[in-house]
Formats: sequence, C-alpha cells, structure tokens
Amino acid sequence: MNIYITLDYEIYFGKNHGTVDKCIIYPTTELIRIAEKHNVRFCFFVDCGFILKLREYKKKFPQLENEFITLTNQIKYLSETGHDIQLHIHPHWEDSYFTGKHWVIDVKRYKLTDFNESEIENIVFRYKKVLTDLTGKDVFTYRAGGWCLQPFAKIKKALKQNNITIDSSVFKNGFYVSENYSYDFRNAPDKDIYKFEDEPDQENQSGYFTELPISSIRNSPLFFWKLFLLGRKNPYFHKPLGDGKAMPAPGQRKKMLTQYTDCTVCIDGYNASLLEKALRKLQKKHFNNMVVIGHPKALSRYSIQNVEKFIERNKTKHNFTTYSKMFRKNK
Repeated sequence: MNIYITLDYEIYFGKNHGTVDKCIIYPTTELIRIAEKHNVRFCFFVDCGFILKLREYKKKFPQLENEFITLTNQIKYLSETGHDIQLHIHPHWEDSYFTGKHWVIDVKRYKLTDFNESEIENIVFRYKKVLTDLTGKDVFTYRAGGWCLQPFAKIKKALKQNNITIDSSVFKNGFYVSENYSYDFRNAPDKDIYKFEDEPDQENQSGYFTELPISSIRNSPLFFWKLFLLGRKNPYFHKPLGDGKAMPAPGQRKKMLTQYTDCTVCIDGYNASLLEKALRKLQKKHFNNMVVIGHPKALSRYSIQNVEKFIERNKTKHNFTTYSKMFRKNK
C-alpha cells in the first residue's frame, strides 16, 4: 500500500484564527521529528494565499515580517529535506486584511468558483508561483480549500494552464452544503485512483487530470460522542495544539452526534485512532493507495502519538510516500 500522509498547512479561519506558532510551526516541528526518526516524508498543502498576505503586509507590521520569515523558512526546510510542497487554495484571502492586531477574514467568497474565470486564472498563477519561488520545485498537485472543488469546469482551464495534473480533494460520499461553502462527492467512484476531465466525481479514462482521493471512513455517532467527551475529560492530551477556533459549520455537529457520517481518514485529534481500521478496510478492497489528511493546527498530543505508532507499525510493510516520489520519478 502506498500511504500518503498529507497536511493542510494553514491557520484557522474563524474570528479566532490563532497564532502562526501554535497553529503551524510547533505542530509541524513535531511532524518533522517523527519523519526524521522513522525516515518517512509527508506532503504539505500550503495555504498560499496566507503567505501572499503576509508578504503584502509585512513591511507595515513587523510582527508579520517575523511570521513570514518563520513560515517560509519552515516551508523551505520541509522541501529541502524531501517533504512534498503542493498547492492549497483558500481564495478568501483575496478579501481579507490585517488590522494591526488581528486578521479580519472575509469568507463571503470562500470557494475558488466564487470568482470569475479571469480572477481564478490570476489566483492559481500567483498562488502556485509563491511555492515554486520558495522551493524551486515542481508543483503539480492541488487540494481545494474546504474541499470546494465544484463546479470544476470553472477552474479547469486555470489548473491546466498552470500544469496542475493531480487533484487530491475528493473523498467518497463526502457531502456538505452551507451558505459559504459546499461539496458533493456522493457520486464519486469507489476507487483509490482514477482519471477525470470535467468533474472530479465522474471518471473519464482519457481525462487530463488524475484524482487521488482522500481515503474515507464511515463513523458512528458513538465515535463522535467519545471524541467530544475525551476532549473535555483530558484537554491536555486531546485538545488541538492550535490556539484558534474552526469556522462554524452549521448543522454539522448535530449530524455527527445523531447519525452515521462519511468522513475523511484523518490524523486530527481522536480521528487518528482509526488509522489501522481504515488501512484494513482499504486492503480488503484491494486498493493500492491510502491518502490521509490532517492539519497541523488540529493535531493533538494524542494524535501525534498515534501517527508515530501507525508509522512505526507499518513502515516496513507499506510505502509511506509523496506525490512527487510517485508521479515525478523521472524529474
């Protein structure tokens, strides 16, 4: 099994967005420790809009210059030591600004498809360029912010123009609709890799794009009750390391606590306890790829411990890898 451990490298987007150090730098340093100890590499989908905003404001606000230097140095280090740096777009940064004390994050245009096609082309070009300028390496894999990938036809041209050939945003049966963001992957094929052209949930064997879906798992309400109770019982071990708060997702908590929910295979918090179960499920399907998602900001001491145990148990039996290693072997 090829196992991709992928991290969306970002701060929180609610009113309490947290700090760069606690949401990104410190938890990523813990992941670096694990990677070096066990000789594995991760893939980081970097929120490029945030990097660009820091660069825009850093001359005016010295504290942001320090954050910009710290973040970009960590990204360079990750790239230089063999971790994958790929494209993650949260375009709401186009409408957000810094007051001198905190970020005012405007999510009215949260999805890339909320912009017109000319704006989309400009955003994809600029956001990719900031990564290639930092790393000097090929950027060819995309993950949509908030999984908001549809309607794909509106962003297809911009991705092609920028040589983005792989997407890793879809997860089977994923579905959510709210005022500002939405995704619907209920019709996606139950496969671990496939080609597509116009929509990521419609396989097309001659398509330009390759979908490497995030692995999915179906969780019971009991799992989420346990998750919330553990967070209250032992916050030191189970609360996120990030010091911000997630953007509201109306109705989502009630849904998780009252019915079975299709979720991503994830290393955030208590979700990391399901890694072995998810791996066995994928093996029974005879899949060759397992894509795990996580967020440095949402990691806990518990999840970091479980990620390391998972890697230790499986590193001689499976291939912990990255997109660059698997899809750019000759470059």
